[in-house]
Order: sequence, then C-alpha cells, then structure tokens
Amino acid sequence: MVLNDSHEYLYASDDSADVKGPRWSPCGPTMAAAPKPLFGPNSLAIVCEMSATKMQTIADLLLLTSDIRPVNTDGIASVQESYAKCKDNIVARTKGLFIIARDVRAQLIAGKFREVAHFLQELTATVINIIESCSHAAYLAAISEPGCRQAIPGMIDRYKCHKAKFGIEHCCAKIQKVPLPELSPTLILDLSSDITKYLTVLTNATKLASQAAKETYEKDQFKLAIKCVTACTSALLASIRRFQKGRDEKGRRRCVSFSRSLVQSCEALVAFATEPEHTGTPAQLTATGKDIQNTVLAGGMSVASSCIQLCQVVRLAVYDPCSTTNSRKLTTCCSTIIDSSKTLNRSLQQSGSRNVLPSSISCPHLNQTL
Repeated sequence: MVLNDSHEYLYASDDSADVKGPRWSPCGPTMAAAPKPLFGPNSLAIVCEMSATKMQTIADLLLLTSDIRPVNTDGIASVQESYAKCKDNIVARTKGLFIIARDVRAQLIAGKFREVAHFLQELTATVINIIESCSHAAYLAAISEPGCRQAIPGMIDRYKCHKAKFGIEHCCAKIQKVPLPELSPTLILDLSSDITKYLTVLTNATKLASQAAKETYEKDQFKLAIKCVTACTSALLASIRRFQKGRDEKGRRRCVSFSRSLVQSCEALVAFATEPEHTGTPAQLTATGKDIQNTVLAGGMSVASSCIQLCQVVRLAVYDPCSTTNSRKLTTCCSTIIDSSKTLNRSLQQSGSRNVLPSSISCPHLNQTL
C-alpha cells in the first residue's frame, strides 16, 4: 500500500499472501494452520482513531469557528474561484462517500483489515476535501449578500499554519502508535518527508511575516520561534535516521522523546503567528449572510460527523465484526452518511450564490497552497 497525497499510513506487504489455503477471516472457521495476519485488529483500531481525529480537527478549524475567511489549499485550488465550482466538487465527492463506507463495511465483515484501513483513509481524504470546499463555499455565499464585507488577509494564513502544525503532530503520533513491525523503512522515510514538508510551510509563512512585521520584537520573535522549531526537527530527524538502521523499541522511544519537543515548539510558534494582529480581518457578515453561511457549514458538519461516527463504530466492531449489533450499527452509519450528504447538497442548492472571489482579495502568503 503506497502513501498517498493525504499522507496516510504506508503498510508493509501482506505476509500471508503467499500462504497456501483459505484466507483468514474472523467470520470463518478457526484454522490452526492459518497464520494470524500482521495487520490485525489493534492496527486497524489505531487507523480508526487517527482518521477520526484528523477529520474532527479539520472540522474544528473550518466548520466550528466564527473566523470567516476563504480557504486556500491544494485540495480545492481548482474550484475555489466560484461557488458553482465548489458546489459541483462537493456533490461529486459526496456521491463517492457511500460507496467508500459500503466498502468499509464489506471488507470489515470479510476480515480484510488492511483493505478496511485503506478505505478509511480514502474516506478521510474525501471528507477533508468536502470540509474545505464547504467552508469556502459558505464564505463565497455569505459575502455575496448586500452589506457583507470580505475578509482582509494578514501576514499569516491561520488555517494553513494550523493544518501544518496538525500534520506534524499526526506524523509524530504515527511514530508513537503504529506497531513496530509496521514501521517499515519506507514508512519512516515518508514520515520524515512529511515532517519536512509541513515545516517548510511554517518556515515560509513565518519568514514572510517576519519581513512584514513593523515592530522589532515581532521580527525577532518570528525568527527565534522558527529557529526553535527547526532545531527540534533536526534532532527528531537525526533520531529517525538512527532508528532506521535498527528498528527497536529503544530507538522508537528516542524518536518519541524528540517528537514531543517538536510538537511543543510548533504549538508555541503557531500560537504566536496566529494572533489576531497577524491574521488580518475576518469577513463581516449581516444576519442574512450569517444564516447563509451557517446553513452550508451545518450541512458540512453533518457529513463530517457521520463519517467520524463510522470510524468510531469500526473501532468498536473490529474485535467482533460478525456481531449482529455491530453489523446493524455499520449499516446505520452508512445510511446516515447518505442522509447527511443529501442534506448538504440541499443546503448548497438553497444558497445558490454565483459569486466569484475577486482577485483583489489576495496576498503573497495565501498563494502557497498546502
């Protein structure tokens, strides 16, 4: 399984593939000769937990906030110029959610835990794209109303910095939680690359902010904060390189220790960088504009919540996937995803704005997508 653009797990090859005889299944008869697959219930439970956390974090940043701004990311770069394109993208993405959820249920019952993990990661990437598109569509729909004022960008893009910080936290959590046999050299290398990529986003943003800052204190604080993060990153990457040579728990503990200091330094940097005076001014909406925004965001939150619930149910069902109760819960989750997708699409249709984000609302710090 290859690490995709959403930076999900890269698992080792299925060691049971070459074993003769029927494939192991939790619903089938117990066979003493059949080896237990490396990727078992505990591994899948970790994927469920981290997938739910990722979706909830993005939802908290974009859907459960009063900070009304446009969204600038690679995921929606091709559709962010108009409400119509955002709506079409969301409709297309929601159509695939039920298919993915159905595959999650089917593969879980079949005992194919690796495949379940793959589909959960695909589900997570799709939901994040929907959340970002919903947030941006809600902004475009709201500011099209008379009396509403567009957001004014500042030195720092708040969402990008928080997303990069979370990306680093997510990579560090993988190092700590993924079972040692699954921490393959390739996965370790990809985690290192991801950490470096997210660090680059923070570094570039804070360098530009330092140059744009008027006060000497702020210029110096940005420089010192990024130096701290860079130093912690170097220490972690050095321990990861050592861990690659002999993958044992001692090496992992060393990586976990240095990852804690990196996470703390990133939290301090992002907390300072996203202070109100650095992030510009959010959009100012009238009561009507706020109602329009809330309608779209509520639809997006219903989709996110249903998919998060699916991850939680899978996490509970993974140890007894053939249980009638668990099967019923999985079916209910799939139905809820369909209903929430329909609710979101209706809210988008009702908003119906065709507003285009003016090119004047731009800033060098917003041009670098993540």
